[in-house]
Amino acid sequence: MTNKFKILITAVISMLVINSCYNKNESLTSLSTSYANNIAYIKFINTHAGLSPTTVTPAAGPSVNIYVNNVKINAAPLGFGGSFPLSPAYTGVAPGLAINIKVILYRTNNTPNVGDTLSNKDYDLGINSYTTFYITDPTPNPTPLNPYVVPIQELVNDAPVGFFRARFVNMIPSTDTLEVFSKRLNAVIFSGQLYKNATPTVELPTFLINDTLQLRKVSAPATVLASINGFFPTSARVYTVYCTGNITATPRARVLTSFTNR
Repeated sequence: MTNKFKILITAVISMLVINSCYNKNESLTSLSTSYANNIAYIKFINTHAGLSPTTVTPAAGPSVNIYVNNVKINAAPLGFGGSFPLSPAYTGVAPGLAINIKVILYRTNNTPNVGDTLSNKDYDLGINSYTTFYITDPTPNPTPLNPYVVPIQELVNDAPVGFFRARFVNMIPSTDTLEVFSKRLNAVIFSGQLYKNATPTVELPTFLINDTLQLRKVSAPATVLASINGFFPTSARVYTVYCTGNITATPRARVLTSFTNR
């Protein structure tokens, strides 16, 4: 396997922290992934598979609003499987220290109740950095400072022409170690990871034909949990492949999907 790709960085789940810049309408500026000076880029994805906490009956899991420095940044509430902003965009903010991010349960009257705040933390984000904040289940693998939000910093420098870069993030709440197998290469391209963990970024040649990526348990590689059919990365692009749902496929179906970082 080591001859099929080269590891660029060791992906670690690290706590980062954000500084906001907002326009006259009190909403953050949504930017594409074009490189700019003195900007930090952030994205939010709701991967919380549980049906609680929730503000609706029957329980459907948390739909949330997101605030940066007390400014609400999402127009529509972010439900399970949703991302803000949509790929390949990020939200651009001014980098800095001790910037507050809140994740609060959505209510139809937009008036949160006491106890609706899932996360209220300060983070630090560097200049020209990219970070995706995953809204997650508290268990298993509780994060030490924030059980509901896992921020993962990304390296999104352009890949060389004829190649793409990608990595895998396990966001299925279970104690299983999950990996991703490429049918085209007949090899595991993303090594096994526990919940809330990410692989190193790998660099691979672009394909002449579509690939099929398969999500598997390391302990049971013959069983395909979910797939991406027709995976066809573009030259010089950077991608994140991630999985959501419940390991038993109930109540949330297992899904393997991806978004474009750059």
